[in-house]
Amino acid sequence: MGPGARGVTDFLAFARDHGLIMSHVIADGRVHRVPTEAKPKRRNGAYAFDGSRGFVQDWTVHPAAIAFRGTAQTPPPRPIIAPLRDPREAEAAQQVARDTLARCVYQTHPYLARKGFAAESWLVDPTDGRLVVPMYDAKRYSRLLSVQRIAPDGTKMFLRGGIAKDAVYHLGRGPEDVLVEGLATALSVRAALASLYRQARVVVCFSAGNLAAVARYYRGMVVADNDASGTGEAAAKKTGMRYVMPPDVGTDANDLHQQRGIEALRKLLM
Repeated sequence: MGPGARGVTDFLAFARDHGLIMSHVIADGRVHRVPTEAKPKRRNGAYAFDGSRGFVQDWTVHPAAIAFRGTAQTPPPRPIIAPLRDPREAEAAQQVARDTLARCVYQTHPYLARKGFAAESWLVDPTDGRLVVPMYDAKRYSRLLSVQRIAPDGTKMFLRGGIAKDAVYHLGRGPEDVLVEGLATALSVRAALASLYRQARVVVCFSAGNLAAVARYYRGMVVADNDASGTGEAAAKKTGMRYVMPPDVGTDANDLHQQRGIEALRKLLM
């Protein structure tokens, strides 16, 4: 389909079908960030459209960008099922991940400071200043699959061709597992558990869909995001585990920690 009102209308419907919250389309071929149904108070979605071709992506649930093929009737993807890919792309992404981790240094980061952990040292790539979170295979944790990169403004990106399905990162050790979506949530949950003298392994799952997928490898509970769309709670229910989530819609455990203090998060976990 060539440029024109019909193409813009179809692309807007396509983006909305895939969870992006948009009132209009900027058809300049550039990447634009927007809120999503899963995270309406954040800009976890992105799109690009040049009048005929484009893509959409909700980083909360989509491991890769979804190409626009000129129809608004494309059904929403099933988030926990990774698309077919060339194995060489995954291998290349794994090598990039290894190279990235090899050059990282431990230091504080603006993103963590905004999340209430100004003194926390983490892996940071000195070439671009992005925080780096390793993504290991839940089935065989010694196997590095990819990395997540987080900019100071909170923009989260995955490696092109990298495997996101069944990818996790562990914080701490203990007799129980606590599954969460993101790093900031994991840090808040870890802090609250430590204040309760409760040993646990906090598992970063990177998205709601992946959380539901990896739950079969763990035993414990889920701290779900309270999404307006219900995505976080739906994923928690799919696990079959006990779950809790913050009382306010549009918040996660890190929001609760920052807004109401560690005591509020302790009570939630208890």
